[in-house]
Amino acid sequence: MRLAHVVYTSLALLIAPVLALAHHSFTAEFDINRPIEFTGKVARVEWTNPHAWIYLDVETDDGKLENWAIELLGINALMRQGWTRDKIKSGDVLYVKGYGARNGTTTGNASIVTIEATGEQVWGNGAEEN
Repeated sequence: MRLAHVVYTSLALLIAPVLALAHHSFTAEFDINRPIEFTGKVARVEWTNPHAWIYLDVETDDGKLENWAIELLGINALMRQGWTRDKIKSGDVLYVKGYGARNGTTTGNASIVTIEATGEQVWGNGAEEN
């Protein structure tokens, strides 16, 4: 009994740092001094944990397309807010407001997501305005 307890405790101590690295803090990845705001067409949605991702094709001012990866919460949190796997689909046009990645890539964290065709805000805390 004692040996099993030691083994389980040792395994937990070895695994804990790996699990902690699997999830990141907002401030480690995203920069509140790098606001983003654009409209883009959904290329695909990854319905995953620990975070769901929406990939958007965004037309720049010079007519080029950029592919943005937008992070949301995990699917469990989204489902508690009424999302289903089909809430956002490829081809939907979305308005996104949020914060860009610290590393300068076309990756962001959404604070507001609105479906352009309906005006439905499907993500956001209500404290920010379109």
